[in-house]
Amino acid sequence: MPKAAKHSTLRWRTSQPRSIASRVLVSYPNRPQSGFTLIEILVATTIIAVGCGALVASAAASTWRADYLREREFGRWVASNALTELQSVPAWPANGTTNKEVDMGNTTWYVRTRTQAVGDPDLRRVDVEVRLDKDADNYTYTVTGMVGNPAIRQGVSTDESGLQ
Repeated sequence: MPKAAKHSTLRWRTSQPRSIASRVLVSYPNRPQSGFTLIEILVATTIIAVGCGALVASAAASTWRADYLREREFGRWVASNALTELQSVPAWPANGTTNKEVDMGNTTWYVRTRTQAVGDPDLRRVDVEVRLDKDADNYTYTVTGMVGNPAIRQGVSTDESGLQ
């Protein structure tokens, strides 16, 4: 056997008696060992587990963000629709706060409208807040707009002289 070979392999050596229980692993010097050590397998398993955990966390965050954006977009539609409705009806919205329920996207939305007078007598400020929970203090979406005097919008004179 040449002395240059430093690798050894393990072989079963049988001895008397020849039962399986009496076999012993014996090292032979000229055969290279192959395979992974237990430490290498544990390190690889740990790396895979950390990677899978990061993927699951990323997927969960992405799902939450998608739900949040969907909720905000529906809230924006509900609020914009409520403001447009107030701007298009031929009557002044009353000053104060009103609440109503709107169904959109298989969901019941709670709309709170606050109307207040401003410096111009022909305008009113309208704040529309949309919520998913009726008693919540925070809102999903809010929009603010102005509503003009319906008599002016319809072309009716509001001064006493009758001139338009």
